[in-house]
Amino acid sequence: MQALVADGFLAAEAPALQTSIVAALDVRERAVPQPLRAELHVDRGAGDRLVLSWRNVVVGFVPPDRVAALAAQLPDRKAVVVVPGVVHPSGDIWRVWVGEEPADGFPAAPEGLDTLPVPEPTIAGLPIKLLRDRDADPHA
Repeated sequence: MQALVADGFLAAEAPALQTSIVAALDVRERAVPQPLRAELHVDRGAGDRLVLSWRNVVVGFVPPDRVAALAAQLPDRKAVVVVPGVVHPSGDIWRVWVGEEPADGFPAAPEGLDTLPVPEPTIAGLPIKLLRDRDADPHA
């Protein structure tokens, strides 16, 4: 079911979800970063959160000030609606725009949009910092 998005907006938590967003990109899309049209799925998460997924990967959350308008279009707790979107490079990260691509370009992320901490980079589940510390101290 298609949902209506009156004014587009940036999805929340892009910095914390970079691993997921990049995982949803194919090799060509990573090699030549440019805006990509996306069919975003919106469903309910924990509490009042609305989760955005693209290509079966969670890529963001609906910001709190936009939840009511989209939640009203979800007929029940297990429903999923579809909205248009654009996955686009923004500085050194990828962001998700919910709605049609704005004619005048994507706005900067507003203050407070991203509140989750950025996870430490890992290799096979081990934090890189831990691996570097071990390399620096061979007796560890």
